Amino acid sequence: MKISIKRGTKEIGGTAIEITANSGKRIILDLGLPLDAQTDTPDLLPDIKGITNKTADLSALLISHAHQDHYGLGKFIDKSVPVYISREAHTMMKIAQIHHLPQSFIFSNPLFFQNKKPFFIDDFKITPYLCDHSAYGAYGFLIEADNQKIFYGGDFRAHGRKGKLFFELLKNAPQNIDVLLLEGSCLGREQSEHYETEKELETKFYDFWKNTQGLALVQASAQNIDRIVTIYRAAKRCGKTLILSGYAGHILWGTNNPHLPNFTWNDVKKFATKSIRPHEVDLPTILKNPQKYVILLDYRISQQLKNSGALNAKTSYTYSMWNGYKEKYQDWLALLLENNVRMQDIHTSGHADIPTLKKMVSGLKPKTIIPIHTFYPQEFKFLFDNVLCLSDGDVCELAAL
Repeated sequence: MKISIKRGTKEIGGTAIEITANSGKRIILDLGLPLDAQTDTPDLLPDIKGITNKTADLSALLISHAHQDHYGLGKFIDKSVPVYISREAHTMMKIAQIHHLPQSFIFSNPLFFQNKKPFFIDDFKITPYLCDHSAYGAYGFLIEADNQKIFYGGDFRAHGRKGKLFFELLKNAPQNIDVLLLEGSCLGREQSEHYETEKELETKFYDFWKNTQGLALVQASAQNIDRIVTIYRAAKRCGKTLILSGYAGHILWGTNNPHLPNFTWNDVKKFATKSIRPHEVDLPTILKNPQKYVILLDYRISQQLKNSGALNAKTSYTYSMWNGYKEKYQDWLALLLENNVRMQDIHTSGHADIPTLKKMVSGLKPKTIIPIHTFYPQEFKFLFDNVLCLSDGDVCELAAL
């Protein structure tokens, strides 16, 4: 087999990897929108033969998970190219489209795979592995062809609420891995030697809220289901009710998991302009007893809170996302400061810390590690002995390793 990372050798996001079998058949792993892209346009597509006008040798596109930096340019692919994705990830994409989120779309005829159930695409045998990540339905892939094995870890971690998936992988790790395509999002970041667990974050939220006399506001992604569970559990410990947008509630409903917070629970409510149904609550009702509520913010809710009188010294605000997204909230954060709102960052990464990377390598024992999804590929060489750093577009022949 041959590997060519079309984008991602020296950046986080925009991931696109081409794998070619000896027969010439090719598969693409992810087709992501770069994080620094202002909009999604076809000119951002990496140079991949057949991507917009299918050729016979392009067998399929595989999507690891439903974060834009891994699937966002898939909307421009020739619709005759088969697309493989988890049913969970496709559901997240579909809900985002229903709610008209920017740059949202769905694949027209997706083919669904399942955890640890191998399937074949021409010369390739693919085995998906469900990951612990901040996206629902995130997978890594074992790719086999020509008596060689590539493991693409995708985006993963071990400190989320599904951390046991990582240790299950290591306990029954695939053997004789020729190349491990390993993400390094944590490299070059502070505290990358230890990322806090979601359970540790739950205690931080509880400590911040337990004496709050006003509203508790949280800025977090509605698609980060682990974080919503963390927020709910902390709210419950404080005796507070969690208020979600319709979109966040739809995301949780889309998991088809009744054990996740949802609008059938008495302590989970939908933010409504006018409260009509039992699971809804409107702003006037909230403001009568603001200390009773935790609100997961979205743009519409924030706008309604601006001139409501709810933003004051009794209100608490938690930013619970990657710092790189903070810039787009600058006006909102300035307003909170102006109104003396208590503010605190409580967050943990959706990606592996350095000890987890080391455990992955120790468990899979790859012959060669190729860094991806990182700004600092050369730092891998300080962690591991068998590292091959590529540049975007380089071709690596496994037989030559």
